Formats: sequence, C-alpha cells, structure tokens
Amino acid sequence: MILNSQVAAYLERLSPPRDPLLAEMEAYAAEHNVPIAGAETSALLAMLARGCDAHRVLEIGMAIGYTALQLARVLPADGKVVSLEIDPNMAAIARGFLKRDPAGRRVEVIRGDAKETIVRLQEAFDLVFIDADKAGYPVYVNLALESLRQHGLIVIDNLLMGGRVAAGKGDAHWSQRSVDAAVTLNRRLAEDPRVEFVLMPLGDGVGLVQAR
Repeated sequence: MILNSQVAAYLERLSPPRDPLLAEMEAYAAEHNVPIAGAETSALLAMLARGCDAHRVLEIGMAIGYTALQLARVLPADGKVVSLEIDPNMAAIARGFLKRDPAGRRVEVIRGDAKETIVRLQEAFDLVFIDADKAGYPVYVNLALESLRQHGLIVIDNLLMGGRVAAGKGDAHWSQRSVDAAVTLNRRLAEDPRVEFVLMPLGDGVGLVQAR
C-alpha cells in the first residue's frame, strides 16, 4: 500500500465493521498468500458498479472470488459478473465461497486463459476489472476495450506495484516483466487520445480507463 503507517491506521479506524464472509476471505488470502484486491479498492469497485448502473461486469482474474462477490452484491437481480480464472484450484475455492452468499449465483466462473476465453464471450460489459497476470496487462486492456459498452469503465489494479513502477525496477515480489508491462501500459494509456485515464495511488495503484 502506498501510504505511511499513520495514514493507514487512520483509514482503518474509519472503516466500517467487516462483513463476516469477506473477513473470512481476507483471512484465507492472508494465510495462504493469495493476492486479492484491497478492501478500499473492492469498495470503490462496488461503488462504481452501482453508480454506473452496471448490469454486466467482467472480471479478469478472480482468485478466491473476493471482488466478484462484492460486485455481485450491488448488481440488480438480472445482473451478472463473468469472472475469468486460469487456476483451477482458485476457481474451485472461489465457487465454494460464492455458494455461501445469495449474490454468488450472479457470478459465472469461466476457467482458462483470459486471452483465449474473453474473445469467445458474446456480450458487452458495463464495467471490466483487471487483476490477473501483470505481464499480460497490455493485452488484457486491449481485449477489455473491445468488450466494453460505450462509456463503459475499465478498472485496473496494481499499476504502481509498491512504487516499483515509478522506479522502473522489479524486486523480489514484483518481477521486472511485470514492472515493464505496467510502465508500458501506463504510458500508452496516458498518451492515448481515444481514452480518459486516471491513475490513483489507492491500494497498490488503481487505474480508471474510459473511452472518450
């Protein structure tokens, strides 16, 4: 998180009590070293989905279903989250958590490489959330733009990578390939006249992309 400890502690004091299922998922992720979006990032996602009256949401990289569940909870009764996940173990764990919440039935899990599965989808999406293999981000964003409704929104997590992207150098946690991909993507989006791009120092760097 790109925050000092004092600010982080202050924000934690302002946070509402944790939802029991979400808290359990957070604990599971921490215990098993599963990367999930931060609580603030997930809350922002849900707020954006509600604010744009999203009915169809695409998630590229679902892990244990943490953000998928929060998105599904704010969708209307006929809404749907389509989550693409390459890891069969993660997909199975996510399905287990999702079954424990009524909103989980609004999540469709599709197994496989997102670069292949996304092109087979026959629908447009109001909101796309990308939190998968970081080296693949430039490709995912291109595919997401093709799947987006007019004025739809793409949200991209981990675009600052603990400050490694600004430094341009990977470390033991963030590979150089991942850092290079984020550097390339951030520059491309910032200079692309077809889109509006905002990169916020929220969590580990959250990017918002909207076609002009």
